[in-house]
Amino acid sequence: MAKRKNQLEGLLGPLETEVMEAVWRLGETTVRDVHADLAPTRDLAYTTIMTTMARLASKGLLQKDTAGLAHRYRPAVTREEYARSTVTSVVDWLVTRFPEPALSYFVKVVGDEAEPGQVDALRARIDELRAEED
Repeated sequence: MAKRKNQLEGLLGPLETEVMEAVWRLGETTVRDVHADLAPTRDLAYTTIMTTMARLASKGLLQKDTAGLAHRYRPAVTREEYARSTVTSVVDWLVTRFPEPALSYFVKVVGDEAEPGQVDALRARIDELRAEED
């Protein structure tokens, strides 16, 4: 299986990811604009982009304005809000279903890759949570 290009592709399909990236880059836009934006790197039919954008709207990631002749789309969430929400959902799922391996992994990553002060901040937060439990 091919490696995914970026972290969003883990939750959205590759085309959905490319379309969302284009809409985040373009802001309020039309299917035609997104199609033109993706055309230099992808040979996709206009109707494929239209269907993908409709699906993203039904998932709540795009807002659709049908007031004018051409339907206009805009992001319903920022890229950062989407990433934060997705990370929260995935981490909650992992910690609930696989608590020991998930937490062990997080501790290893923090230990291996933490920037100065992050481990101390994490310890302080753990101490705060323990104090709240008592």
